[in-house]
Amino acid sequence: MARDTDLKRTCAVFSGLPSVELNVYPTNAMMILTPRCTAKSLVVTACCCGLLLSGCATDSRMIDPSAARAQREAAMRQEGGGQPATEVVNRDVLLPAMTSINTRIRAYEEKLQDWREVQKNSEILALPLEKRNRINECESQLQDILLEYTSLQKQLQQETRVDAAQLLAGNSLLQLNQQDIDYLESGCGAFLVELKETPQPAVSAAADPQIKAAFDQGDYDQVINLYAKLPLAPNQSPAAETTYQYGLALLKNHQESEARRILGDLLPKVREQQGDSELLLPMMQLVADIDFAGEAYDEARRQYEQVVQLSIEKGAHKEEWPGLQLAALQPGGVTPEEMKEYGALLKNYLAFNPKRDGNAVAEQADRFLQAYPASRFVPNVNTMRNDSRAQAEAWVNQGSKRVEEMAGERKATEVQATGGPVAAVTAPAASSTAVENVQVGNAPPTPVVDEKALQEDYDRGAAHLQAREYDKAIERLNRLRQTAYEAKANPLIAEASKLGAQDARQKAAELFVRATNSRDTEEKRKLLLGSRDLLQGALTKYPQSGLADKIQRNLARIEAELRAVDATTAAPKPVTSGGAYVPPKAGTGAAGAPATSL
Repeated sequence: MARDTDLKRTCAVFSGLPSVELNVYPTNAMMILTPRCTAKSLVVTACCCGLLLSGCATDSRMIDPSAARAQREAAMRQEGGGQPATEVVNRDVLLPAMTSINTRIRAYEEKLQDWREVQKNSEILALPLEKRNRINECESQLQDILLEYTSLQKQLQQETRVDAAQLLAGNSLLQLNQQDIDYLESGCGAFLVELKETPQPAVSAAADPQIKAAFDQGDYDQVINLYAKLPLAPNQSPAAETTYQYGLALLKNHQESEARRILGDLLPKVREQQGDSELLLPMMQLVADIDFAGEAYDEARRQYEQVVQLSIEKGAHKEEWPGLQLAALQPGGVTPEEMKEYGALLKNYLAFNPKRDGNAVAEQADRFLQAYPASRFVPNVNTMRNDSRAQAEAWVNQGSKRVEEMAGERKATEVQATGGPVAAVTAPAASSTAVENVQVGNAPPTPVVDEKALQEDYDRGAAHLQAREYDKAIERLNRLRQTAYEAKANPLIAEASKLGAQDARQKAAELFVRATNSRDTEEKRKLLLGSRDLLQGALTKYPQSGLADKIQRNLARIEAELRAVDATTAAPKPVTSGGAYVPPKAGTGAAGAPATSL
């Protein structure tokens, strides 16, 4: 009894001491546990062993070690499905190695997925070739390491002998750890982080067909308006072609600074994109021209040198426009006034619009050649003059063709509506007396016909018609009466007359509406008279309009309104505006009809 009490007291005393600390040393993928022995820990260990042997920890009852082992093995067999206990215990020594392998496989699979995403976005990011090659190297290196880990995992799972598995794991893990270190020291990890943090550029949208159509028609204001309203998705930019057309539209509207900014920002993108190579040369040349006109001579010279070099590589000649401009920028031989005049001409040439400017640029070029006949800019000026004149003539011819087509379509529509042919408008027939007085032997000599002058009159008349200058168009086209161009000019004259009469009726209707809404009697009277003057002028100037009946009905309505206004006043006031007002006759109360309506 005393012995049990002493043993319990000894257990209580040593129970407050710290436990033995164990150190872990990996050797060939096996975990070996060794105690870190100190004087204190050795005492504790010895005491505990003595206590266990004496029965202190078991409350004086002894347990058979062989029976306990048999119980543990039975429990392990039951949990392990009949696997021998020694095999399970031996397999446990591979658990740390398998855990490390599985962890590395998962980590490398995630990194490999990141590299594949970067590889997919490399084309969108427009990375240079060296970076794309670096991506391939890092991805290949990672795939090799992942393949080694996966292969080792399968070999360890399939190996039946534990000692062979331990040896395989130990040797293979040493080699794979070295590959891990090589991958980390290669800088691929930092390079991956850099690529993932690189912002993705905007995706280019398809070329806008409406902007292209407006640009081809020369409607540059419409191009600017449509570009401002482009329906772009997030992270999407307009197509290079669309932006180029927008920059040209700005230039045509004399917005040189904004056009230079837009085209300057677009140029590096076009250099990198292979699909827009056909835009590169024209854009580089245009940017250089804008710099030249803006007196940025050094930048323009640098741009022209690049254009010339690229043009020669593609088979062009140095004597073409970029070469001429580069030669003109060579130092010396040009006065500041001459350079300034040439820059102004170049600026107007870049903004040239045949519909708006006509032959203005060609005439400015002629003045420059007269002022500086021996200038080094003469070849450049001749190029601008000839090109602008050709564009102006092409626009006139195109307008004439369009007007003829419109006239033909309108005539066909009228024929279809009336069910029969429309009487052709011909020149007044000569009087029978004049015909009788013409003798065969005394016929006057045939005048010499200036074909070029006739064609010019026809072209100018068509251009006036296209520009809605109907009176000028009729005046020009009437010069072609009794000439070979009369049959060709008659449809245009009829078209101009009809459009001019419609325009006059529209203006007269606006004045009439204002008159009916006015409460001031005097103002209403003036508006009605102005409307009547427009309609009477339309009857006089456009007798071939085919709208005479409608105009007469409009005049009758205006006369009725004028009589109503006169009835509200004590006495009608003679008005001399336009000389068209005729006071009512005494005793009848009816208004006198205008002379042109009789």
